[in-house]
Amino acid sequence: MTRLILSNVFRFLALIVLQVLILNYVYLGGYVLPFVYILGVLMLPTNFGKIPTLLVAFVAGMMVDLFCNIPGFHAFTCTMMAFARILFGDRMLTQGDPDAVVVTPSVREVPVQTFMGYALLMSLVYCVTYGLIEAFSFGNFWMTLLSMLFNTLITWALIMLCQLLVIPQKK
Repeated sequence: MTRLILSNVFRFLALIVLQVLILNYVYLGGYVLPFVYILGVLMLPTNFGKIPTLLVAFVAGMMVDLFCNIPGFHAFTCTMMAFARILFGDRMLTQGDPDAVVVTPSVREVPVQTFMGYALLMSLVYCVTYGLIEAFSFGNFWMTLLSMLFNTLITWALIMLCQLLVIPQKK
């Protein structure tokens, strides 16, 4: 149990540092910003609990907000994504079995297609929420929609790349 907690804390810190020091400065085309730190929330155990999941997501978002100088954007969107994970994501990962537990949701623990759909849905929730808060109007609707779509695809692609490169093989 201690090993699981330490690995989650280390994962969160590493992803937040990667987001804050590198990815926040990567604006592709001026509109696309990848959000890889949400992988830390996506990889929390399915039996972690609802309130702790929301709190961890909120704290992770606040940590990114502290370095981005936009208070509340990431905290709200990350908490919203954690809420969507509680409603839909955990059922996707356990494939509807209420007694099943996925200790570390990843492509090594669940079927690849299941994790791909789960990561895409959570990325979509995060990027749409972030895009709507950032634009805060429907004045430039099509550019905002396009930005949300590309943010989702780039975020999803980076999450899948991290899963394939960083997660060790099952023994």
